[in-house]
Amino acid sequence: MSESYYHKQVKNTIIELAKGSKKYKRILKEKTIPIVHPNKGFIIRYNPEIILITTSGGKYIFEVLGSQLRDYNLILSDIIQAFISENVKKVFFISKTKAGADLTKNLSRTLGAALEEHGFYKRDLPEVTVYEITYKDVKSKNNLKKILKEYSKKDKW
Repeated sequence: MSESYYHKQVKNTIIELAKGSKKYKRILKEKTIPIVHPNKGFIIRYNPEIILITTSGGKYIFEVLGSQLRDYNLILSDIIQAFISENVKKVFFISKTKAGADLTKNLSRTLGAALEEHGFYKRDLPEVTVYEITYKDVKSKNNLKKILKEYSKKDKW
């Protein structure tokens, strides 16, 4: 299935902003992060939309939500995979609706709290940030770039 206009514009703008930063040694689009079972060698293949690898080796992941908004289990799956992937420091979700952004925030908070309750340290879990960027914002490419640039400064990516 072809990528939507919304997805394409958001991803291209994030990549453009990241290329202008000296913070990243690699910018990966649609690459797999392998999650390997420590003893059995079984591999889960996590495919985030954008991975920014910092000069210190940390990963910032970007997920642009689309069809996942119809089934919250798909968002939850992305959150879990990001949480258990190696060296992920920050995860950014982008939703075109307030309802999708609110749902994603609630899912990440609930999962984070549940993992802490089961003995995970909060400092070991990636920071999750959710942005609401409307389709109207995306149609105005200058506005989209301005919005994402402000977010990048505020959230240090």
